[in-house]
Amino acid sequence: GLKPGEQELPEGSPSKEEPAAVTPNQEIVNQLMGMGFSENGCKRAAIAMQNASAEVCMEWILQHMEDADFNDPIRGTGVQVGGPPAGHSQESIMMLTSMGFTERQCNAALDACQGSVERAADWLFSHADDLEGAIDAIETQKKGDGNKPGEGDKYEDVPGNYRLAGIVSHIGKNTGSGHYVAHVRRGSDWYIMNDEKVARSE
Repeated sequence: GLKPGEQELPEGSPSKEEPAAVTPNQEIVNQLMGMGFSENGCKRAAIAMQNASAEVCMEWILQHMEDADFNDPIRGTGVQVGGPPAGHSQESIMMLTSMGFTERQCNAALDACQGSVERAADWLFSHADDLEGAIDAIETQKKGDGNKPGEGDKYEDVPGNYRLAGIVSHIGKNTGSGHYVAHVRRGSDWYIMNDEKVARSE
């Protein structure tokens, strides 16, 4: 029974407070995205590990990156943390513009790839033959039906045709020493990128 001074809780009232929703720390998310992981996966890691640290969250990612919902948008109570932001982070834009693309091209690529910088870079290079046409299609889709590009797309599990977009070469005796250069395709031409030097590859 009730003791003096105690009050009976109304029916259906929880005996404990609901845990507060965790909002992913954007600094941790940015650090993890810089390692090549998807934005939604990084946010899942930050939430799961309660923003402990980038190192702890990376351990979680390595254990869960094969989960079926790893890259899915996250929907929490009253807060949606998935999908690309209304305006992509300046850091993401800068990483892509440093490869020689315009801000408009970078925004369209990030829209098409749900905010993943790594996938957006692949998207830009793989559409180099008709990049403006691909961007127009992304922008038209955004204006037309309001869906994020890529949402609801159906993919068949069949062999695909790929075209090489770039290669990285190592010059040296082992991976612990030496130098790396990259050959990247832009349109029908190949370019060698050696630190700050860029030249057409013969």
